[in-house]
Amino acid sequence: MKKLIVAILAIMPFVAVAEEVAAPVETEKKSLSVSVSTLNTSDSAIMATKPQDGEKPVQPLNIHIGPSKLTLFGYAQTQFDMTKIGPETKNSFSMTRVILMANAELTRKLSFFLMVDVASTQAPKHLHEYFAQYAFMPELKVRVGQFKTPYTLENIISPTLLGTVNLNEGTRYMAGIAGDPLYGNYVGRDVGAMITGDAIKARDGHYYLNYSVGVFNGAGMNLRDNNKHKDVAVMLNVLPIKGITLSGSFIIGKGNAQADDMFGTITQGSDYTRNRWSVGAEVNWKPLKLRTEYMGGKNGDIKNRAFYAELWCRLFRNFDLVLDYDHLDKNTSLSKEARDAFPAWTRTNNFLVGLQYWVYKACRISTQYIYSDRNTGPDTKAWVTQFQIAF
Repeated sequence: MKKLIVAILAIMPFVAVAEEVAAPVETEKKSLSVSVSTLNTSDSAIMATKPQDGEKPVQPLNIHIGPSKLTLFGYAQTQFDMTKIGPETKNSFSMTRVILMANAELTRKLSFFLMVDVASTQAPKHLHEYFAQYAFMPELKVRVGQFKTPYTLENIISPTLLGTVNLNEGTRYMAGIAGDPLYGNYVGRDVGAMITGDAIKARDGHYYLNYSVGVFNGAGMNLRDNNKHKDVAVMLNVLPIKGITLSGSFIIGKGNAQADDMFGTITQGSDYTRNRWSVGAEVNWKPLKLRTEYMGGKNGDIKNRAFYAELWCRLFRNFDLVLDYDHLDKNTSLSKEARDAFPAWTRTNNFLVGLQYWVYKACRISTQYIYSDRNTGPDTKAWVTQFQIAF
């Protein structure tokens, strides 16, 4: 009996193969199509990219797998800094950002976006963005996950399209990018849900209105909420004609202090009112490009404000002159005497002049001189040169 069972088991695979060969084909064979392509983007299209959509690809690699499309893109920024604070001078090479991004279009309406910064020295800040988006129509898109909060034009524009190498100090402080010890340094991103869209299409193809309304934890990226309150952020952009954007935005909520307030009014771990608002405009008329914004807000009872104006001028082919003025006041209620007597600086004015050369599409070399006039302590002088490559 054992020999019989062994013999049956031995011949079963051959019988199965014979049946498979002999069986008629009842269904049509299907194959999964896979193709790879690149999207060529002109220099004018790169410069005219609308900031409302976040980071924009340059020469993205499109991988089509069946009905889905995966686009891979990214950029890297390496720079050399020479900084003089009082009599002390420092210089260093640094890897500012190495950003890798992927956008998966699962259907015509459903997509997923992922962004990581592999150059970050802090593991919790490697993952910048991850969100799913469903586009019911151009006028209504729902986004859930982690992404930039819709506050100020400069915050939502990719660093590859900014004239200032290090972003304006006022924007960094007000938008939760860096510089505010109460909020922390979370590069202007948070976890939440948002509806956004473009409305009223003009004959030339641009939309007259762009809006975003979102609810966020208010704790910063890659973090769970650290109190029972949520932040509400709203942005409205009006484009009366192509090349001009009028913008307004605000954030209201309560934060949980990550450190003690420098003015002694808020202690670490306590909840405090953190409200922000902004108005601004951008004009993009070759050979000039101008963007300016005014920001106001409060941490608890301490009012703060910021302002910047950035101007590009195309001198000749692929060569730009960049001028920028940036103002930040961390406590507008202080008198001049109180400001001058304060142990740390509370007000600064930054003046920037620079040149940038576009080597290839969004790849450029920028060199800038920045003078920072502080109300207290030594002024800062810096020369920054950055090489940017994008794909």
